[in-house]
Amino acid sequence: MGKIINWLLDIVVTAIALWLVTVVVPGVQVLPPNQTLYADGQYDHALVFVGVAVVFLIVNAVVTPVLRTVGLPLTCLTLGLFALVINAAVFLLAGWISQQIGLGLVIEDFWQALIGAAVLAIVRVVLGFFTGPLRTRA
Repeated sequence: MGKIINWLLDIVVTAIALWLVTVVVPGVQVLPPNQTLYADGQYDHALVFVGVAVVFLIVNAVVTPVLRTVGLPLTCLTLGLFALVINAAVFLLAGWISQQIGLGLVIEDFWQALIGAAVLAIVRVVLGFFTGPLRTRA
């Protein structure tokens, strides 16, 4: 039960962080859906943020460890700066996958992805600090 609560908290934190990224970074946006998702469509934009957050967390959990392992020599050679490139690539991949499944995360180019991934990571850490007491130790 504790892992489910922690995962739900991660989804909420990531959705809020994605919203902040769309506010701060000019080349990143989440488009509302073309058709209503729930009831009268009042909460559709928030549901899209939650859906994109789920996509991002799944991509982050599956792809990031592989990219970090493959890119380890380059990360060591660049004193850790290549990790930022990996984060941007994962953010771009999450955007591409979310567009393929009908969610509207649009990232204009690599530089917006790099800045967006950095802002996303910082906001997730800050919000994680506040949600830490809510997390269960399971």
